[in-house]
Amino acid sequence: MVPDVPLTANPAQAGDAAGVTSTAARRETAAGVALVGISIVGAAFIHLYPGMNRLDRQGFDAIVKSPGSTVLLRITDLGSPVSLVVGTLVAAVVAATYDRWRAAACVAGPLVTAVLVEYVLKPAVGRHYEGVLSYPSGNVADVAAVVTALSVAAPRWIRPVVIAAGTVAVGLITVAVIGLRWHYPSDALAGAVLGVALVLLADGSVHLARPTGSGPSVTSGPPAELW
Repeated sequence: MVPDVPLTANPAQAGDAAGVTSTAARRETAAGVALVGISIVGAAFIHLYPGMNRLDRQGFDAIVKSPGSTVLLRITDLGSPVSLVVGTLVAAVVAATYDRWRAAACVAGPLVTAVLVEYVLKPAVGRHYEGVLSYPSGNVADVAAVVTALSVAAPRWIRPVVIAAGTVAVGLITVAVIGLRWHYPSDALAGAVLGVALVLLADGSVHLARPTGSGPSVTSGPPAELW
């Protein structure tokens, strides 16, 4: 864990903060790339073997089929366009108070996730469930992306709470889409991994790519590092 380095107007300290940010950005980018790699391998496997696998059978055994459940349907509201837009905007606004690069990533990550899932991955993988393209789950991917954006945007003092609440939200919508039998369990798991991956990759990449010496946009707020 990199020690906290507060943003400061002192040039020497500002240089130290920028260095911490660069180191953390590399870690975050590496994590995003690794998760994207896992997503690609999973997509290739499902493309070759689109039928129900062991994970799917175990998931269906563990989560009771409840296609008419009002509770599960309500849970899927977490993935509604309104919820996703509001969550993305909140993350961007919070991040913009101390880091405009992170604010941009908080918008780009979820947006890229939604477009990539619906218009690239689902058609490319070609897996169907109940006659509908299903891999990966767009509902789960979108919620995971927004939750990740909120987590990286949150100030460090409250970030653990945001991460915990976000993990619960992703878990709930995963159970909901499986219980409603909208998706195979592997569809839902793939969506969660991809949503996290793309936001981490976006946030890490924009910080690595920013012009040298640009630094954070303000002189107060959360520490400069990404983790």
